[in-house]
Amino acid sequence: MAIEMEVKFRMTADTWAAIKADYDGEHALHHIERQTNQYYDTSDRRLGAKEIGLRLRVLEDRSILAVKRSTDEAHKRIEIEETYTDAPDRLPPESPALQALLGELGIQYDDIAPLVMLRTERFIYEIEEQGVKAEVCFDDVSIVGRCREHKLYEIEFELLSGREERLYQIVQAFKNQYGTTVEESSIPKLVYALNLVNCE
Repeated sequence: MAIEMEVKFRMTADTWAAIKADYDGEHALHHIERQTNQYYDTSDRRLGAKEIGLRLRVLEDRSILAVKRSTDEAHKRIEIEETYTDAPDRLPPESPALQALLGELGIQYDDIAPLVMLRTERFIYEIEEQGVKAEVCFDDVSIVGRCREHKLYEIEFELLSGREERLYQIVQAFKNQYGTTVEESSIPKLVYALNLVNCE
C-alpha cells in the first residue's frame, strides 16, 4: 500500500497544446503511454459511495490493477497496484487486492461490472531537481460513456520521491506562469468522467 501524491490541472485543448509546446522546448520527453483505463463498480455504486476507485489500466505490454481510496488531504490517495505482464483486459479474479476489497465490502466478483472507460494518450516528462523527482504527465483523454463521448485535457504533477514541499513549489510556479488558463482540481478522473457521461 502506498500514498499517491499528485496535483492535477484541467484546461482547454488549445491551452494544453500550448503548455505542452512550452514543455517540449524546456524538457526532454521521457516516454508516451497509450492506455485504456476501465473503471468498475457494482450496479448500486457501492465502491463509489465509499470513495473507492477500482481500475484496470491496459497498456501495450502489461495491465495494472489499482484500488484507490481517498484521504483527508486533497492531493493524496491511498493506492494499491498490481501489475500483470500477460496484459489481461478484464479484472483478474485471482487478484489479492481485488479479493481483499470484495471480502471487506461483502461483494461477489460477479457483482462488479464495467462503469466507464477512459482512453488516454499520456506524454510523460520527468523532473529531477533540488531534492525531488516527479513526473509531469500531459493527458489527452477520451471519456467513453454509454451514450456519448467527451474529451478531457489534464496535466498532472506526481511526486516520485523527495520532498513534498519542493513539488508544491514547482506546482506554484506553474500556476503563477499559466494563471487562470488552468484549473487546479482534486476531483479524481473517475468522478469527473461520471459527471460527464451520466445520461440517466
